[in-house]
Amino acid sequence: MRSLKNVKIVSTLLLLLSLFLFGCSKDDSPTGPEEVPPPNFSLSSRNVQLQGGAEGIEFYALPSRDIRLVRVDITNPIGQAINFNAGGQVFITGQGNPIALQTPGTAYTRLSGNWNFRFVGNHEPTQEPFDVSQSLSVSAKQVGE
Repeated sequence: MRSLKNVKIVSTLLLLLSLFLFGCSKDDSPTGPEEVPPPNFSLSSRNVQLQGGAEGIEFYALPSRDIRLVRVDITNPIGQAINFNAGGQVFITGQGNPIALQTPGTAYTRLSGNWNFRFVGNHEPTQEPFDVSQSLSVSAKQVGE
């Protein structure tokens, strides 16, 4: 009788131990969807002449992924903040031109130094948000050089 009782106790302990060791594995926990890495933007600029003859500059960005761009916060070299409303446009990589970072027919006053760009939007088609900051250095070259 006593040996049967010992067998039951040992069996119960082994069962509990196996449940504890194999039932609580971290691999069994549910995981959400993989986080999409933020897009990278290839930045470029083009010198233009503003009305009245002043030097101007236009900026363009080419995203590394499909995105819906909401806005771009631009800071010029003297610290002035400019908000460009991108209107939630969708940009598909490999299709179309770079994104113009100014309203058509306009440009920014050209200043040499670092221009900072903060891109805010969503990945397409997942709608996962992104917030990416990049900068572009503008040299002191004159328009037409």
